[in-house]
Amino acid sequence: MAKYHHASIAELTHQLKLSPARLRLKQLDATEHLINLLEPGKSYPYDFVCHHITGYRPKLATPQKAMPAKTLMEDLVQLVEDLSGASPIPVLLMPTSCWTTEELAGRLKVSTKTICRWRRRGLVGRKLRYPDGTVRMAFTEPAIRRFVAVHHELVKRGAAFKQLTAAEKQQIVQRARELLAERRMRLHELSQLIASQMGRAVETVRYTLRRYDQAHPDDALFGRDDQPAIKPELQAIYDAVHAGRDIQEVAAAFGRTPAAVQAIVTEVRARRLKARSIHYIYNREFELPSADETILATPVEEEATPRYIRPPKDLPPYLRELYRQPLLSPEQERAIFRRYNYLKFKADRLRGQIDPLNATPELLDQVEALLAAAERVKNDILRANLRLVVSIARRHVGRAPQFFEIVSDGNLSLMRAVEKFDYSRGFKFSTYASWAIMRNYARTIPEQAYQSARMITGTDEMLSNVASRDEAVHEGILDSTRQLIQKGLAILTERERDVVVRHYGLEEGNSPQTLDQIGQVFGVTKERVRQIERKAIAKLQAALGSTEPQPS
Repeated sequence: MAKYHHASIAELTHQLKLSPARLRLKQLDATEHLINLLEPGKSYPYDFVCHHITGYRPKLATPQKAMPAKTLMEDLVQLVEDLSGASPIPVLLMPTSCWTTEELAGRLKVSTKTICRWRRRGLVGRKLRYPDGTVRMAFTEPAIRRFVAVHHELVKRGAAFKQLTAAEKQQIVQRARELLAERRMRLHELSQLIASQMGRAVETVRYTLRRYDQAHPDDALFGRDDQPAIKPELQAIYDAVHAGRDIQEVAAAFGRTPAAVQAIVTEVRARRLKARSIHYIYNREFELPSADETILATPVEEEATPRYIRPPKDLPPYLRELYRQPLLSPEQERAIFRRYNYLKFKADRLRGQIDPLNATPELLDQVEALLAAAERVKNDILRANLRLVVSIARRHVGRAPQFFEIVSDGNLSLMRAVEKFDYSRGFKFSTYASWAIMRNYARTIPEQAYQSARMITGTDEMLSNVASRDEAVHEGILDSTRQLIQKGLAILTERERDVVVRHYGLEEGNSPQTLDQIGQVFGVTKERVRQIERKAIAKLQAALGSTEPQPS
């Protein structure tokens, strides 16, 4: 049985367990009688329930909400079971005959599972102690007769049910295959259709199909979401159309109509969109009625005089090209990140309307267009910040042989930073991305040094007496990494260092904290924490030789 729906009944059960054992039988009988008095659709106050069971009305400090009959009945059935189990009464002392679950199932010609389900419907059971010392669930004769009288049709249907034979189960599965070949539908809809055709209960058909799928995962009819499974043939149809083949040609090749092929392509396409991960940073302004106009209709204004940075002379030509991309102003940066996250927000909300079995190509086109637009905005952000990766990589490893590998690894960190950056917090993306890249370098560069050292070959004598050039380079990389991080944090005051470390999650195993959370730790306001952070960032940018403008 489930837990209690109402806390007041759970508390009443606890109090009754503490009451004298001599009152137990009377309390159980009163609870069973109350269950029979409940009328569907009505609600009952707690003092009414308590008075019926205990004989007194409690004095409540505050009025309590009335309890619906359905949930109240389930709680009272649970009360009887818990109260009788606290100190089980010997079955020989019961004033009426009692039936165990197995005995009652045989008497009513139903399964023991059916008896357990009926307990939720009001079939009250008690835990009694039998002569062999075991405690079992039992049902009194009056409780059984009352339940049968109230649920006569339910008991009749249960008795008329018979177990499916292996042939009948196979017939259900085969019929399901035929219907799914004609029209794709969900498990519940298919179960209803087969149940009406074969004269079986809907739950019986559903259970049979589910058991078949569990036993034959490679040939399952449905997925975990009760949607029809995508068979290899359907995937092949989608792949053929997606590759550019004409629908008429694909239909002829697979022996299907063009309309059926189009429906399959749309379903597979919709399923892929539903399964796609769309991560974005939510902002309440996305919900405003004017969001489209203020976020999408307004272009990201370009500065009248774009700011360029002269590239270092020792960079290869293709890396020097990165420095031709103008920097973003704080206003442009906020606007572009807002647009990026809003496009993904819109795509995710629109995707929620997709029903794979009834999706329209127009709706799927809208979602894909929004995601494509978001990807273009992301590329603009990356192009404007790729030089940041090169700059940090040069400070870490200089012109070491691993330079381009380090740049590539830093680009991945930059991409992750774009996904996680919250523009509404007020600090610059370059600051956030710089710390994300340096944190990654602090971990990956030592790992790369270790892996490279393992690949060095030679005699033990040479290794023990002469430090290889690669080892020296890697030691230099490690020292550069440590010095850069220590240099930045060492110049800060204790409070500034603590704020920066907490806000950007620089400690191993700790996630970033909001300004509010940090303020609660230090006992100051959010604005005061922001001031401390900005002062610390200004110091860091000056110390690390950042070419980026100061945060506004």
